[in-house]
Amino acid sequence: MATQNEIGSMRQVEENLKSINKERLLRPSLGEESLEQAGFGKTYDAVMSKAAFVLQYGADVDSAAFNNARNAFETLRQSFDQQSKSANAQYVANRANFTNQVNGQIEVLKQPWPSFVSAALEARGFLQDEGIRLEYQNTVKQMKGDAEEVLQHVREESKKTLEEAKQLADEIEKRARRTAAHISVQQAQEQFRDAQKGFDKQVTLWAVLVVSSLAIFFAAAAYFVRIHFTGPGNWYLVYYTAIRITILTAIGAIATFCLRVLRAQLHMSERNRHRQRVANSMAAFVEAAVTPEQRDLILGQMVNAVVDFGASGLLAKEEDTVYAPKMTIDTITRTIAQHPEK
Repeated sequence: MATQNEIGSMRQVEENLKSINKERLLRPSLGEESLEQAGFGKTYDAVMSKAAFVLQYGADVDSAAFNNARNAFETLRQSFDQQSKSANAQYVANRANFTNQVNGQIEVLKQPWPSFVSAALEARGFLQDEGIRLEYQNTVKQMKGDAEEVLQHVREESKKTLEEAKQLADEIEKRARRTAAHISVQQAQEQFRDAQKGFDKQVTLWAVLVVSSLAIFFAAAAYFVRIHFTGPGNWYLVYYTAIRITILTAIGAIATFCLRVLRAQLHMSERNRHRQRVANSMAAFVEAAVTPEQRDLILGQMVNAVVDFGASGLLAKEEDTVYAPKMTIDTITRTIAQHPEK
């Protein structure tokens, strides 16, 4: 059987093999002239696997077979090391000779190799029926464990994928709702902004009419105060006074109507400004909701606040009545007709 010194020497050979620069040995940068293109990478992996196998079961192999294998691996190490350290030109020129040397040493390994295989079979218990059964059970157990691990990994990945898909779907839905809401709010803002221009014009127009009617009222009153009438009797005074009152009443009624309409237009203008502010804030309030139910509730309330027209002020609950004095033109005419002539 191989001694500890021989096993230690083989371990050193394996470490030296591992220390060889595989990239320099295969040199894929040389293209067709490289050993990688020739498929030498598989040969290298096989050599490293056999070296580990020899170390694992070498303790149960006789010294002669073990030393033959160790010498073959040492020769392979020297060939690998020399080829990896050579220049490119020498590397290409020596490639065929290097390949032949490696193949020759692999053939040399085949002579002691059955001893290592026998030692592995005995160590693993394949020479006994019970050992075969145990190895089979261990293999099945390992396969079950691997299968459970794979299934668990698949479950985790499936769950993760489903969660990501759900999250992506929710995000798409939220983006779609935000986009639709943004478009709707933007259209509402444009509508209210256009309506505000009309309200501002109406407010300006009726304000001018109110000021004009009030100016006419006070001008007419001042004009009537400055004119004095003289006549054959007091009935002329009553007649002209009634006419003046009627004129002032008509002007006052017009001024009152203009003032009422101006108040209504101011009310409508302020309501429209309020709707503009609600429309501008709608997207912020909706996005602040946590759940879809809250978002729908908030959106419904704000839409109602915008859609509800409310009282405009143009129509009152009772009919508007314009003050008219009891003394009318008919009364004045009847009074004049009944006055005795002098």
